[in-house]
Formats: sequence, C-alpha cells, structure tokens
Amino acid sequence: MKFLTISFALAALAAAPGFAGGPTVIADDTAPAAAPADVAMHDWSGAYVGLSYGTATGEVQFDPGSFSELEDGTVAGAHAGYLFQRGAFVYGGEVAYGTISDMLYPGFGAGSGVDRVLDLKAKAGYAANRALFYGVVGYSQSTLYVDGGVWEMDGVAVGAGVDFAMTERVTLGLEYLSRDVSALPTGGGINEANTTINTLSLRVGLSF
Repeated sequence: MKFLTISFALAALAAAPGFAGGPTVIADDTAPAAAPADVAMHDWSGAYVGLSYGTATGEVQFDPGSFSELEDGTVAGAHAGYLFQRGAFVYGGEVAYGTISDMLYPGFGAGSGVDRVLDLKAKAGYAANRALFYGVVGYSQSTLYVDGGVWEMDGVAVGAGVDFAMTERVTLGLEYLSRDVSALPTGGGINEANTTINTLSLRVGLSF
C-alpha cells in the first residue's frame, strides 16, 4: 500500500512540471499595431478657372438719405485666379466677370438697373485640408441705367467664401461679395449714384 501511494505521488509530480521544476512557457508579446498612414494634405496652390451662379440684391442712393432698393436678380459669371500656399495659409488673386439679369430699378422696367459686374480680388484664407475658408477685398466696376442715364461706377468690394476640393482638381464653393460703387452720369450731370451690389454665388472650379 505504501508503494502505491508513493507511485501516485510521483505520477502527480511528473504531470505538473511547474511544481516539479519543469520549464514555464511565456506567451510572446503582442506585436504593436502599425501606425495609420498620414492623410495627404490637399494642395491649393496653382492656377484655376471656374463658373458661378447666384442671387443679386442692391440699392441706389441719388440724394442723401434717399435709397431705392433694386429688384432682386440673378448673376452668372466666370472667374480665373492663382493661389499660393504656405502651410495652412493660402493667398492669391482673382478676376471675375458676371452678367446680372432682372436687377431692375423700381418703376422703370426693362432696360433699367444694373447689368454687369467686374471684380479684381485679393484673396487670403486658411486651408483645413480639403476645405478652404477665405476672405476677399478688391476693386469693382459696374454699370447702372436709369431713365436714359448711364452711370459707369467703380469702387471697393469685400466678401468671404469657402471652397471644398471634391477631387484633386475640381472644387465646389460658396462666395458672398458686397460692392460699394459710385459715379456721376456719363456725359455730365450732378446726380451721383452711390450703389450697393450684393451677390451670393455657388461656384465650381477647375485647378491646374
């Protein structure tokens, strides 16, 4: 009986190498996960062209304190420009031309009102990868027709916009621009026209 007890004890010790001084298996450390690849920043620098379409509103002042609101119209245009990029800072210039429809002077019907805008703009903004938030300031020209009179106006423009890079070359954006232009009538006269022209346009662009 004593011999059987000793045999069972030896068998139990052989089945438990940890207790019998046998080798202990240690699991390998889990390999660290690969770091995600950096997302490439969109490059906004270079030349671009585009088209735009939007709404146009405004008012005209001929006498101090007397304003006449122009009828709401639409504006369709084209633009071209060039941008430089330094880190997240983006800057450059743009020229834009738009034809305005139905922005009539009240009470005078077709043939009156504002029919075009030409803008030379300096742009500066912040690039958040595929989004570009920017402001603009520049010089604008426009023409006003009222009751046979013609005013070739010019002045300043300020505004802001945002562009989104849909692909590496195609952008979609929205821009608001407010122009403060004025002039005496062509051919002489004393009735200076001080005019505000506001546009909100959807823009599509193609970069090179």
